[in-house]
Amino acid sequence: MATRTQKIRPGSIVSNPLFAVAAVALLVILVIVCIRSCGPVSRYYCQGVYINGVDMSPYTKDEGARMLESWASSLLNKKYTFTFEDRIWTFVPTDIDASYNTSDVLRRAWNLGHSGSASDQSKVQQSLRIEPQLLWVQLSYSEKKLDAFIKDIYDSVYIQPLDAEIVLTATKPVIVSESHDGRELDEESFRNTLLDLMHSGSDTTVFQLPVENKIPAVSSDEAENGLQLIVTYSTSLTNSSTARCGNVRLALSNFNGFAVQPGETVSFNEIVGERSLIRGYVEGTVYYSSSVTTGIGGGVCQASSTLYGALMYAGMDTVERNHHSLVVDYCAASMDAAVSEDASQDFVFVNNTDYDIYIYTNVINKESATVYIYGNRPEYRIDLISTIIQNNIKNPAIDIQKDKTGEIAYYTTQRVLVKEGKLGRRSKLERVYYDWDTGVEVKRETLSEDYYSGERDIYYVGTHLPE
Repeated sequence: MATRTQKIRPGSIVSNPLFAVAAVALLVILVIVCIRSCGPVSRYYCQGVYINGVDMSPYTKDEGARMLESWASSLLNKKYTFTFEDRIWTFVPTDIDASYNTSDVLRRAWNLGHSGSASDQSKVQQSLRIEPQLLWVQLSYSEKKLDAFIKDIYDSVYIQPLDAEIVLTATKPVIVSESHDGRELDEESFRNTLLDLMHSGSDTTVFQLPVENKIPAVSSDEAENGLQLIVTYSTSLTNSSTARCGNVRLALSNFNGFAVQPGETVSFNEIVGERSLIRGYVEGTVYYSSSVTTGIGGGVCQASSTLYGALMYAGMDTVERNHHSLVVDYCAASMDAAVSEDASQDFVFVNNTDYDIYIYTNVINKESATVYIYGNRPEYRIDLISTIIQNNIKNPAIDIQKDKTGEIAYYTTQRVLVKEGKLGRRSKLERVYYDWDTGVEVKRETLSEDYYSGERDIYYVGTHLPE
């Protein structure tokens, strides 16, 4: 049986009603695709345009504007509450004239692929698919109003911390008023919080105000600890004249009730000042070069030496210290500190601790000169070790004087020893630190190594020629 083949004519397909429906549907889809792909007549933002990280292509121009303006309004008009204790403050960004440049950003976003000729638009659209454009709104606000808002709250919560007040009485320092903690707003943290809320908002609307406690520089406990008597150091006045004792007392009185702050440097000469009759100083024994003589203010070096020893026991640092040319008998070897009114020699020290120290002095005629130091107990117990390295050093130089009376040496050929000079020595001073609890040595340092030349022998020679 023969098979019959029927050819389908093109016209019969076109005339088919189903084909017509399919063709219309395809045309609608193509039109929609053409419109959504940001053609010249598209009502939508182009693909590849983002505002604040949001893809704008699903939005028409009006929809995008409504969306962004609604977002901005929700942030700018949102009410935030800050609390501290039983007090409340509210913050709304519009109160400080906060705003976003939404109109400008929307215009720029829309113009991407919608401005210029059809050819220009097509080029931009193609470029956006390869390299999307990310646009961000900018926040603006009144710095002056923000500062005023923060300052108002700062002033409302601020309480100044009060230091314990210490008064230096005639005999010791005492606390006359207790310390009190203060508080203040952490302005930087608060400002950053407000800026974050204006930029990005928050689901949380109630916050604790960032308020910090302010500790006084000198608390009552610290002041109490700082008023401990940590050093008592004395030098001998047993062999001193009343005049010399008076000079020592007058010099040390300048340091009675004397406070030295942390890091402060003190010059003995600057504090004591001029040694003159008008200021109450009298003649006393002084060392000049390698000889002993008298001068106004003799004994002031014992005042500086007593202060030096006390401060070394207290752990202070020395900026300048000089030893005498001759051995002194009122303190241990290398524990003296020579000074001179012409400032060629000075004793300068610095308070190297984190606390004030308070100096008191007392001089008992013909007995002792004493320095007391109050402050915080040092980290370690301190001892000073004086060591004589070489003793009885003879000064080879001599001092020859004419005996005009002729009672000891009459002829010029005579030379008679009338005074044998004090012998010199080499010595050193070490400071040793011990653990308070165990007594174990923690460290040791050499404060000085000194050479005392010794005093010259004094000889008389006569003034008459031999017969």
